[in-house]
Amino acid sequence: MKLRRVGLWTVAFAALCLGIALDAPGAAPPNVIWIWADNLAWGDLHCYGSGRHETPALDRLAAGGARFTQFYTAHTICSPARAALLTGRQPFRSGIVDVLYPDSPFGLPAEEITLAELLRGQGYATAAIGKWHLGDRREFLPRQHGFDSYFGMPLSMDMLPAILCRDDDIIEQLPGDKVAGITERYTDEAIRFVTANRERPFFLYLSHTLPHPPLVLPARARHPGATLYADAVRHLDEQVGRLLEATEKLGLAGRTLVMFSSDNGPLAEGADLGPLRGGINDEHEGGLRVPFIASWPGTLPAGRVVDVPAILYDIFPTVARLAGARLPADRVYDGQDIWPLLTGRGEFRQQRPFIWVYHDNVTTVRDGQWKLHAGRGARRLAKPELYDIEADAGERRDLAAQKLEVVARLMKQIEDYRSQVPKVWQVRYTVRDPAKAGSGLRRHK
Repeated sequence: MKLRRVGLWTVAFAALCLGIALDAPGAAPPNVIWIWADNLAWGDLHCYGSGRHETPALDRLAAGGARFTQFYTAHTICSPARAALLTGRQPFRSGIVDVLYPDSPFGLPAEEITLAELLRGQGYATAAIGKWHLGDRREFLPRQHGFDSYFGMPLSMDMLPAILCRDDDIIEQLPGDKVAGITERYTDEAIRFVTANRERPFFLYLSHTLPHPPLVLPARARHPGATLYADAVRHLDEQVGRLLEATEKLGLAGRTLVMFSSDNGPLAEGADLGPLRGGINDEHEGGLRVPFIASWPGTLPAGRVVDVPAILYDIFPTVARLAGARLPADRVYDGQDIWPLLTGRGEFRQQRPFIWVYHDNVTTVRDGQWKLHAGRGARRLAKPELYDIEADAGERRDLAAQKLEVVARLMKQIEDYRSQVPKVWQVRYTVRDPAKAGSGLRRHK
């Protein structure tokens, strides 16, 4: 009996190990490339239904991996969304609750543990390239947050004059003609990084500035009859294609998880929202729902379309798992591992509703098919609005008057959540160097 029991346990354990192995993400931790677009609309890519824009590189990326139809950013504006990705936490937890302006006394706090820090602890080479927008003072720049190197602009494209940094230092100012070529320069730098680190795991955080206005493109990127916005999207796609081609030529594609998304909804004219309503700084779907594509050839199934909702801060625990890292136990993480959604293997159940906060105002909740608006930005609505997002993605039919029980349940979720959101104080400050009033970044002695 004892021998038979041992034998049964051995078989059971072997079967368990086999099941784990079949669902394992890979024998070695993957390289990770995250690519941001800036203010790209949910429908701007051809693979998301756009008939206005040509995006063959991103279409191929989607065809070779997973394309999410209900992926949400964590905020309606840029700085908080970027903080959410890098920390895996609601933006208010790191104090990034609004766009950071030039010379801001605030930035991503030192006590936050970024995805770059977590991965560097696992032996990854790390680089940030492109727009940062999480503080333009030295103590807030990428190299103070786990990145080995930084090449890019610390602020947004519309906060001119544009300043380009290498690591912690200004290397040049970018008048209009040089800004036109910045997307190509970012891609050149990204290719150099992946080439130099092809023998070790790496994390590349590549944050493009397109299609955020002002839309300044090189002459070769303009096409007769095309709008400026359409050319900006096409130019962005071409540069993403250059990086993907480089990883393939280096033999890295099968070892690299590539993810592409947008920080929030569109700002510029000409964006393609598809059926959605809204844009940047708006809690409607057009401001919150963004494209998300993930590809890892040989590991993620090709052509997968994911209709299950997911949100930006889900990326942190997912990548942490793939890299073999544990989440720090001393802080709240708001996301969950979405590996089952990426692969189509295993069960996935959303653990909590998605909630959005602007300053200290809890504005919106998405729970299952229902989405309730209780605020717009920093103000509360006099009456909440309720939409069945599965049936009405454009949020045209307010059902609040017909679904009082649903409204009451979701309003309770919002009120309960407000108890953990800290008070936000409005702070005014001066830019210390008037000569750099448009950028806020100065040379450090």
